[in-house]
Amino acid sequence: MSVGTLAQRSGVREEGAGRRAQIDGLRALAMIGVLYVHLYDKNPLTEGLRVALFFVVSGFLITHILYTAKERGGQIRILNFYVRRALRLFPALCILVGLAAFFDIDGFRSEALWHLAQLSNVRFVMIEAYQPWVLSHLWSLNVLEQFYLVWPVVILLLPLPRIYVVTLVLITALTFVFANAEAMGISGWVKQLVLSGAPIAFGAFAYLLQRNDAVRQVVVTPLALVTSIAVLFSPLLLWEGFGNSDSYRILSMPALAVIVVGAFQGFRGPVGWLLGSRPARFLSQISYGVYMYHMLVWWAVGEAFPDLYQRDLRTFLVITLLTMVAATLSWYLIEEPISRLKRHFPTSTPNRAVRGDGGFDFPAPT
Repeated sequence: MSVGTLAQRSGVREEGAGRRAQIDGLRALAMIGVLYVHLYDKNPLTEGLRVALFFVVSGFLITHILYTAKERGGQIRILNFYVRRALRLFPALCILVGLAAFFDIDGFRSEALWHLAQLSNVRFVMIEAYQPWVLSHLWSLNVLEQFYLVWPVVILLLPLPRIYVVTLVLITALTFVFANAEAMGISGWVKQLVLSGAPIAFGAFAYLLQRNDAVRQVVVTPLALVTSIAVLFSPLLLWEGFGNSDSYRILSMPALAVIVVGAFQGFRGPVGWLLGSRPARFLSQISYGVYMYHMLVWWAVGEAFPDLYQRDLRTFLVITLLTMVAATLSWYLIEEPISRLKRHFPTSTPNRAVRGDGGFDFPAPT
């Protein structure tokens, strides 16, 4: 079964010190999903799937990076971890905030500090509105970064059995509260913008589980992949609205985790080729910039050509192309040069000479 057959670790072409190229492909798919939903179809059958994919990938990789650093021993530098995050995230964020403030889009200047502080989601909850709308997409980045504030401490300070317990408690608590928010008197704004981090924790749990050989041998089988794909595409066959239900959200987390583990280990055949291809890796490289800038590009173009505020194929193609140009320029001229400074802030100083970040850049959220 060429499409579904999985390689072992040795079958994956890695870049740098252990970078899994196929994870980049998943990141690129999630980025395309963001553009599709925002620019083409605001009510897809699986509206939250692209956010869940970003979250699962992020939780998986952050746990891999931190736990690998812990296993290698040496001195763990949590402060450097946060410095590295800032070097990766703040250049594009500052460009976005700076331009929004310069043009004072929707009265943005009075709101700028909330967004620079990675509290866009909190502000949206307070005012119960996505204003200014050109920064409405930052909520998922905020959920991810708020998780990252706590997770390094959990991974680096607790033994493995307790990490399992904390992760399961997080998954259970977040999933239960999310699914029963209305009955508990929690507003839809809080539910969506604050309590939606269960897929991040599930990604972390998936990394911990796949470290066990017996578990990994089951997860990377063709049957597991086919079952996961069937779950993800089940809204096409079931009743209307199922893809936006809490039941689908819960089922999609393990399905996405299986696919992320498979990409980490390495798919063979057309799936592996597509996810690990050079175009996919390039799209992944600029995906954070695409995520950050696409709403601002849409505003700039829409102000000149109001017809492009209409979600359709033309809008999707035009805004996607222009955003990719902007993100490419941003990466090569600003983000990548600043990101190089991360070499001065290793996450760990291990007993043997290895890269402190395990060879990974952190994934861009949606």
